[in-house]
Amino acid sequence: MELEYIGPERAEEISEIAYPLFAEVYDYVPRDMLDEFLEETQTPERIREQIADGLRYAFILEDGVRVGYVCYGMDDRGMYLSKLYIFREFRRRGTGSKVIDAVEAEARSMGAARIHLDVNYRNEDAIRLYRRKGFVEGERIGYMRVIMSKPLTPSDDDPDP
Repeated sequence: MELEYIGPERAEEISEIAYPLFAEVYDYVPRDMLDEFLEETQTPERIREQIADGLRYAFILEDGVRVGYVCYGMDDRGMYLSKLYIFREFRRRGTGSKVIDAVEAEARSMGAARIHLDVNYRNEDAIRLYRRKGFVEGERIGYMRVIMSKPLTPSDDDPDP
């Protein structure tokens, strides 16, 4: 697994794969609601705004093939994992776990005390993955999302824990 970070000039490329990925992951969400969410968050313009605000976007590559994308950045609560999406045919191969490990390593290097995210409560595969990686469920946001977080302890590699 490799992460290919992109800058604002490549926002269209992320947007192009976001639409089919979201349709695949959220096939139970009415299409008009999904389209509204995508227009609010995953158009090239919105992605460029998010990058300008400090979020990092990267394609997830397996053997040079784009299998999904991730977006994360620091906020006042630690490292925020905003998006982690992998196409269905590439799931259950350990890729998501490796991406989380990479984000966690970056969070540690930036001094974050925790990683947090919010996930659709019906996205059971994602919730299982996050639980396996040490995330615990917290409060609900609205009727569709749940916050999950993972405290970060100093790495065994850190000479000064």
